[in-house]
Amino acid sequence: MVQIPQNPLILVDGSSYLYRAYHAFPPLTNSAGEPTGAMYGVLNMLRSLIMQYKPTHAAVVFDAKGKTFRDELFEHYKSHRPPMPDDLRAQIEPLHAMVKAMGLPLLAVSGVEADDVIGTLAREAEKAGRPVLISTGDKDMAQLVTPNITLINTMTNTILGPEEVVNKYGVPPELIIDFLALMGDSSDNIPGVPGVGEKTAQALLQGLGGLDTLYAEPEKIAGLSFRGAKTMAAKLEQNKEVAYLSYQLATIKTDVELELTCEQLEVQQPAAEELLGLFKKYEFKRWTADVEAGKWLQAKGAKPAAKPQETSVADEAPEVTATVISYDNYVTILDEETLKAWIAKLEKAPVFAFDTETDSLDNISANWSGFLLLSSQA
Repeated sequence: MVQIPQNPLILVDGSSYLYRAYHAFPPLTNSAGEPTGAMYGVLNMLRSLIMQYKPTHAAVVFDAKGKTFRDELFEHYKSHRPPMPDDLRAQIEPLHAMVKAMGLPLLAVSGVEADDVIGTLAREAEKAGRPVLISTGDKDMAQLVTPNITLINTMTNTILGPEEVVNKYGVPPELIIDFLALMGDSSDNIPGVPGVGEKTAQALLQGLGGLDTLYAEPEKIAGLSFRGAKTMAAKLEQNKEVAYLSYQLATIKTDVELELTCEQLEVQQPAAEELLGLFKKYEFKRWTADVEAGKWLQAKGAKPAAKPQETSVADEAPEVTATVISYDNYVTILDEETLKAWIAKLEKAPVFAFDTETDSLDNISANWSGFLLLSSQA
């Protein structure tokens, strides 16, 4: 099992979070009809991650507007994807404002993807001796994994180090690019070699090594034990150009010119007034109460964020001591696999709690948005 070192640099694939939250959460809106579901989902995952690992340095990285160098390499790159839905696009600007108000550095660099910015920062931090935790659900990020760079998928609560990458994909991190180049990646429209699927790609890479070796020693391919091995060398030769194009498309850049270094990505205290205004506007009522109570996110080792200033006779009321709630063991359930694991856990527990979540405290107009589970064994 992977052990996460204390105080890692946390790099969040914000674009991955955004789409996953949009499709996983119900289409919530505030009373003005403005969409809020994706914002709620992203902030919920971010808050859980930050509260669990309490980093001093972190960044949330989004794709910038416009085309990237990959679009220039291959005109069909991601061309099969439908346009961003209007109700998702409307949430990007306020979401960015909320992330910044949470005290988290936000990055978006033109001409490259979020993956490339994350890859660059991860390698820089590793060279400086700082452990890195990358939060994403994208398999191409597995190429960045080393003993010092770890992946976490918050939807499935799985953590991938080098050994786990091999167990999951059948090849080590250093061959993930070759793996994607051979089999392609339908999510990004990376073509790969026609007729080469996951099992064949694994057999080729496990048997001989990376793409360069396969093309340098094609005569050895026929001796491998997989279906179609006898004709595979000819198939690879016929598709050599597309194989290396796919390799380029799948490669995450680690040398992007950035204005900030990883040491400058300090987590700041939340801007309480700004957060309060945003949460009230989009009617995140529970989080509004947390901000008003001065118990939203706290940066590691720093003083608690000041409560928002209000003009009310309540200011003179005696302070009430609130129960301290720990978020260290919270898990966001966003897929069937995680839900089944929790159901199995609850079946073994002598006692468990169930609580419904709604988008309003009004029991007439409220919409159901989720539920909470607590096991006595958690």
